[in-house]
Amino acid sequence: MVRLKDIADALNVSITTVSKALNGHPDISEARRKEILEYAERFNYVPNQVARSFRQQRTRIVGIILSDNSNPYNARIIRGIEETLSSKGYYTIIMNNQEDPEKEMKLVSELLGLNVAGVLLTPAAGNRKSCELLRKFNIPYVLVNRYINEKEDTYVVVDDRKAAYLGTKHLSSFCYDKVFFLNFLSSVSSSKNRLKGYKDALKEANIEMDESWVIPECKNQLDGYKAMLKILEKNKPPFSVLCYSDYIAIGAICALQERLIRIPEDVAVMGTDDIDILSFVKPRLTTVGVPKLRLGIKCAELLIDLIKKKECKERRIVMKPELIIRETS
Repeated sequence: MVRLKDIADALNVSITTVSKALNGHPDISEARRKEILEYAERFNYVPNQVARSFRQQRTRIVGIILSDNSNPYNARIIRGIEETLSSKGYYTIIMNNQEDPEKEMKLVSELLGLNVAGVLLTPAAGNRKSCELLRKFNIPYVLVNRYINEKEDTYVVVDDRKAAYLGTKHLSSFCYDKVFFLNFLSSVSSSKNRLKGYKDALKEANIEMDESWVIPECKNQLDGYKAMLKILEKNKPPFSVLCYSDYIAIGAICALQERLIRIPEDVAVMGTDDIDILSFVKPRLTTVGVPKLRLGIKCAELLIDLIKKKECKERRIVMKPELIIRETS
């Protein structure tokens, strides 16, 4: 790659002169600027943004650490984040912690080594240490979808308690004796809040909850599939099932279809997230919608304000969910 020094040596000028010319500094004459720009273009000079960031003791790089960016739910959030950051001149590095706190700590350390401007983080399994490390090095960060400390953290989340309440209230309106809940990791704030919302709705409907109705630690389609099989071992339809995510609901539906159980006549199923593609498959999934794109935009805007040390009126943003009734309930 052609470096600033190569251009300077070729044109017999200083590196400072080349840098000023490339950045449109008024100290450089128009003739000299034209000469340097034409040379740089001819030899395909590409600015080294990382080196430039270290020289200036600042960077335009933002790290994004999520659980799994292949999940369509996260992909939509990432789009909102990237479009917002890009419009403000920031670059992004996307990493997956796979709900592994130890891996997450390594990823945060790598971002610190890159002198990132800020970090957007979905803390793995309720991990506190990543936030502590970022604070130690004065790196601005915003938590995405979860928080560690509700009163102190800076975050953008969905009203998870409301989301589970809406779904459970809808399911409890049927003449079914049982409403099961396939929940996520017990250590995560969103899981704790959705469990509260689930219990709120059952209490309101005068349904006495059995602790065996809640199956925690479900992370993906396979977990949803296994959890539904576990339910079917001891329970006969009709009943209904609320799932922490649409991904988990896919696995649950697969288990029901394999056993020729009718949906929703025998078992009603609900997801949470509103993944776009599931509104086009049969049966079309009833779910609780989450404003994913807007959530990503808000995360990016809040982080930019923190990076620029602006006064943030809202450091804890909670977004409203919405009930979307389709064919599985």
